[in-house]
Amino acid sequence: RDRLRSRGLGDVYKRQFKRSDPMKKTVSRLGSAALCVTLSLALGCGCAVMPPASSEKPASSAASVPTDAEGKPLYDATRLDDGRLRILYGYDNSGDCRTVLCGSKVLYQSARSETVNLLTDTVTGETNYWFRSWSDSTGRGGRRSALYDKDGSEVMAFDGEQSATIQNGLLVLQESRMVGDSYDVDYDSYGTCSVIDLATGKNLPVPEGAYSCIVCEDMLVFTCYARPADLAENEWDDDSNLHSWVAIQQKDGTQTYGSASSTAYRISYASDALDNWVELDISHADGSPADQVLHNPATGEGLRGYRQTCGHGTAAFLTPSGTYQLRDLTTEDRSVIAEFDALPSNYFPGYVVTWNVDSDYRYSLHDLSTGEVTPLYAVSLAGNRITLYAQDGSLKVYDTDTGALLTDVNAGTIGDDQRVTLDCEEDGFVWMELRDADSYEIAAIRVYGPEGLVSDLSSLNETYNYLGYLTTDANGRPLYYGTRSVPGSSYATGCDVLDETGNVVMQGLGSCYSYYDNSLNALPDHVFVARRGFYYGWMDTDGNWLYCQSIFSSVNADDELGY
Repeated sequence: RDRLRSRGLGDVYKRQFKRSDPMKKTVSRLGSAALCVTLSLALGCGCAVMPPASSEKPASSAASVPTDAEGKPLYDATRLDDGRLRILYGYDNSGDCRTVLCGSKVLYQSARSETVNLLTDTVTGETNYWFRSWSDSTGRGGRRSALYDKDGSEVMAFDGEQSATIQNGLLVLQESRMVGDSYDVDYDSYGTCSVIDLATGKNLPVPEGAYSCIVCEDMLVFTCYARPADLAENEWDDDSNLHSWVAIQQKDGTQTYGSASSTAYRISYASDALDNWVELDISHADGSPADQVLHNPATGEGLRGYRQTCGHGTAAFLTPSGTYQLRDLTTEDRSVIAEFDALPSNYFPGYVVTWNVDSDYRYSLHDLSTGEVTPLYAVSLAGNRITLYAQDGSLKVYDTDTGALLTDVNAGTIGDDQRVTLDCEEDGFVWMELRDADSYEIAAIRVYGPEGLVSDLSSLNETYNYLGYLTTDANGRPLYYGTRSVPGSSYATGCDVLDETGNVVMQGLGSCYSYYDNSLNALPDHVFVARRGFYYGWMDTDGNWLYCQSIFSSVNADDELGY
């Protein structure tokens, strides 16, 4: 390690995080695989051997548990023994090496040329499978794909590059549009779609030209496309929406509805009260705006003017007069809850938030019982909590399931020259950033809880390049992270963990961030993603690894580049 530092090779790693999306990172690449080997030899570690591509059960690439200088295991994974599937994304890049685990058992580690994803049933919310695509010269288009279970066993194998979803127990596949043809010849065609019943393993009937499918209870909503015969090979289809159509059918292939010049879209990607509705966009040859229709495949209803869902089985619709109606679609008559001049964005019992496009205050809170309207600076929704920062300085957090008020504190008002962003965090904490409206420079960073102001981190903004919310400690108090540049390096960064007073409680980390907040496959409480030394993985707030692996496990021989 000393030799590495003296050569300056320790500065080749660069990682930047965005708090809004911790999976998006920017990395610097090393010049060649040879330099990668030099690094691994200099550090006394070898690059992990990637498993061979195979349509059979992929061999696990997991090595033995790494140990410290005294021979003690670096991590204890017993806290992960909950039978859940998880993915540890690569140290370098979310599209790089991915490690699939079920509980504490490592099932697979991917190569850079592969894509590996967990599949959560969009209706039941269960995550029992994962999907893998890899390079194979014998496969159609040079790719193959397969579905795997929690044991890492192959359930089904497929030819070609496939993208997959699971919807109400059905596996829906869409083959890449590049398969079987070169991209520049048929570059606006779509890959074929197939639907498989996981209970029986049988393929369900699919209409000709189908390239996508949305499962609504027992009905299948297909969007189909046919490229016009008179369109030259190298020309775009500028009217592809006019050459698309929607076909709705039962599992046995019986068609119950059809709509020409239409495309269908899922209105929610999470389990929701409106899982049995889809959006149909119907295009017109005269170029007029498409009709947005909320369609129920089971009843055949079509409600025009659809704009968006608002939560708890409600949706907003534009009326011919230009107003917006909020409807309760869980009632038989699809009753109108209220009508507004601005577009409703969120509904929770007793209240509606509207989005005001042409107002200085972009949002308003409407009390349905009193009719009172409160202008809002900002809104943040997370899980079953919504945070509202009002013009009068009040900061409130509501339970969106019951409408109960959980937090009501005074955060002060802001000037016209400032803008605010909110994030609703764990255990009722609210992260607030004030920025200059012109320069967008951060003016203040504050954290509020039910008792009021918890932390003012504004003074730390000069110490760290970036500050963010991390997790809570064992006592339920918030922890934050701050990233900073390493002196003498233009690339390397360091990361400190801070308590609510801004004091450093953990240092020496290369990086850290939260993992899958509010996810069905979330980590145990008080655990986050971290890199320390030459290892990265999942760490608890006491600094103990639950799982870790060498940063060099991301390096493989798929191409001449390494990280």
